[in-house]
Amino acid sequence: MVYKTRMPLYSQLLKRGNINNAYSKLTMNGDKTPIILTGPPGCGKSYWIQRYAETVKKQLFVCPCRKDRTLRDGRQKLHIWARRTEPAILWLEGADDLTPEAQAFLRRILETHASEVLFILECREAGRLQEPIRSRCIIKKFQQPTWSDLENHLGKHYKDIRVEEIKEYLKPNEYSYRRANQCGFLQVEYPEVWKQLIEHAKQESTCALTQKEGDLISYIKSSYNPDTLIHSHLANESILKDYGACTEISGSSWAFLASALYKVSTRS
Repeated sequence: MVYKTRMPLYSQLLKRGNINNAYSKLTMNGDKTPIILTGPPGCGKSYWIQRYAETVKKQLFVCPCRKDRTLRDGRQKLHIWARRTEPAILWLEGADDLTPEAQAFLRRILETHASEVLFILECREAGRLQEPIRSRCIIKKFQQPTWSDLENHLGKHYKDIRVEEIKEYLKPNEYSYRRANQCGFLQVEYPEVWKQLIEHAKQESTCALTQKEGDLISYIKSSYNPDTLIHSHLANESILKDYGACTEISGSSWAFLASALYKVSTRS
């Protein structure tokens, strides 16, 4: 059974920005139930885990599951860490990337780990974890941050930052704390590089409106984002279907753009 009854309270605390209260709630309960943190990239999962470890003053161990999907290199360490007698947090980074066999091993660890060790399984899609693992955990969902969230975050961490420039530069599907931090850092520490990025983005947006089949090579040399150029063609139903087929087989975006431009030019 997944302990979903605790989710509303946690979500409310996090939404209000009172993240310390969210930590305290877990600490006061003394709950050692493993936690699954799920959400899109850059939504604050890693930051939450690090802050939580600092708040409860526990040693934090990291197992990089995205790099070791079979746990070939991490099994011995997991055995040792899971049986520690000192309070500790074991962070499984990218747990949803584990192979089925590795997840079966992890399930056995979750059944026998020491009471002083708290497991936190960080993942993007909790549904990719096996049900026996999910049933042993508290599931906490993180949502993609809104622009208001990013604006508040940037204002707290960077002085004299020009948030409107960052808002203009980032696309809504790029909203994440990681991307916001990258932009804030460049704007403050490397203003010339940031200026070049802004100018490049403007040229790319202009190019998206005036694409020509014969200019494809220049787009590649200019390091434009092919997805930005493709987006302007997706109102065409035929091209949209082709794009879906290309995505399903993980085809080249540049090759698809060449095909779309050819199709547009021959119909003109």
